[in-house]
Amino acid sequence: MIKQHSIQWIVSGIVALTVFGLLLFLINSNWRSLTTTATPVPEEPWPTLPPTFTPLPPTVAPAAPTLIPLPDLRRIDPAIELAIKFPVTTVTTVRGAQSFFGRDEITLKVTAEVRLAVDLSRAEIRRDGNTLLIRLPRATISGEPNPIEIEVIGESRRWIGSQITAAQNQALAQARAEIRQRVANDQELISIASEVAYRRLERWLIDDLGFSRVTIEPIIP
Repeated sequence: MIKQHSIQWIVSGIVALTVFGLLLFLINSNWRSLTTTATPVPEEPWPTLPPTFTPLPPTVAPAAPTLIPLPDLRRIDPAIELAIKFPVTTVTTVRGAQSFFGRDEITLKVTAEVRLAVDLSRAEIRRDGNTLLIRLPRATISGEPNPIEIEVIGESRRWIGSQITAAQNQALAQARAEIRQRVANDQELISIASEVAYRRLERWLIDDLGFSRVTIEPIIP
């Protein structure tokens, strides 16, 4: 009986030692895994700039363009000829009062220089920086037609002295009025004179004063 108990104690001791050894093995394995040092990852160095590298200049906002002073178009340089001049010829007759000897008359052939110009005092100007939009009226007759050639092609010999002079003056005034009316009714001629003035003014504002862009349009009534 005592021998049987001894065998049981021996077996129990062996089992206990086995369990205890297994526990020690498991604990030792976990401890090693926890205390394992992580392999450090080396940091990559920053790239080295090549010897020829030139850093980009800092970005700078473009400077606003300098505004060009707007000229007073009413005081434009007389050397900038915006008007066009051309000769116009007409024939006119002035008749005197009826008398016993018939009706006195005088006929003149008059060539006068006509000047067509644009009224710059009526300019409508819109500005965007150094860009201009200008609206101007169409060209009109500037001043009186200037006679450059007068020829008497027919007259009554019954007029004498001051009568002849008065008749010639009347005929000349009548010729001027006829020339003005003829030019004013010639829309094609008015358009040509207007375009010439517009383009000359545009070139002067751009080439001489430095405006970047100039557009001139007619004022629509």
